[in-house]
Amino acid sequence: MIIGLVRHFKVTYKPISTWMNSEEFNQWIEEYNKSGVSPPESTGHGVEWNMCLSSDLSRATVTAEMLHKGQIIKTDQLREIAMRSVTSTQIKLHYYMWLFIIRIAWLVSHKSQDETKAETILRAKQVVDQIEENDKGSNILVVSHGAFMRVLYQELIRRGYKGRGFAKPKNGKLYTFEKK
Repeated sequence: MIIGLVRHFKVTYKPISTWMNSEEFNQWIEEYNKSGVSPPESTGHGVEWNMCLSSDLSRATVTAEMLHKGQIIKTDQLREIAMRSVTSTQIKLHYYMWLFIIRIAWLVSHKSQDETKAETILRAKQVVDQIEENDKGSNILVVSHGAFMRVLYQELIRRGYKGRGFAKPKNGKLYTFEKK
């Protein structure tokens, strides 16, 4: 069995300004979650997938539909780790700074975030459980999002899968894992 992880294609939505207060940042996240994607010139990865699991957010489902012609199982279990500002402020920060602060808040399970790190790890375990329970020697493609893919990758490694890792997965790039 090969498990392929792919981060959705590059999102087309760009913020009006890169400097945002907390309300503007939260609005940017909402718009980003509804955004379309820009597919690369070539979407073929050369692996025949027996099954495809995808996040139910549109940027992932559109990506999955371009990569897999068979049935796609869409699930909220593969969604990105939810983000929102940690405080309400009119101070404008670059959105990269907001992202950094929010990921730190998630790491320490700050009350501002909807999901704790432990809950995210549990979600990744459930996804891998589902894949392993349905395995009949199948090649399974999983289309998800950057931060959640990192947690999913760590769970695969913990369970003995081998493959090339990543710190931050690239949009549309296939990362394969196999258990020997």
